[in-house]
Amino acid sequence: MPEKKPNILFIQADQLAAPALACYGNPTVLSPNVDALAERGVTFVNHYCNCPICAPSRASMYSSRLAARLQNFDNGTLFPADIPTFLHHLRHAGYEVLSSGKQHFVGRTNSTAMSAA
Repeated sequence: MPEKKPNILFIQADQLAAPALACYGNPTVLSPNVDALAERGVTFVNHYCNCPICAPSRASMYSSRLAARLQNFDNGTLFPADIPTFLHHLRHAGYEVLSSGKQHFVGRTNSTAMSAA
C-alpha cells in the first residue's frame, strides 16, 4: 500500500507579525482559524527573514537561493518561473500544488522548471 503523504499548508502573510496572533500569545486578537491550524500543525518560535524587502524575500525562500544570487533586489524585480521552487519539488514528488496570492512569478509555474533543478 502506498505511503500516505502529509498535507502541507504553507501560509505566508505580508506585514503580519507573530505577536499579532492569539496562537503566539496575543490576548486581544481573535484568530480562531489560524489558532486551530497552529494547534494541529507546526509553529516556529524563531523567525528569520532572508531579505528585509518582501518580493526578494519570497523569491529567496521559495527557491532556497539568496536574493543577490537571483539578482532580485527590490519589489519591482519579478521572479522568473524557470527557477525551480519548493513548489516544483513538491509537484515532482506527487503533490497537487496550488499557489495563490502575490508571488511575483513571471510566466507559468509548472513542472518544466524542474529540468533546471
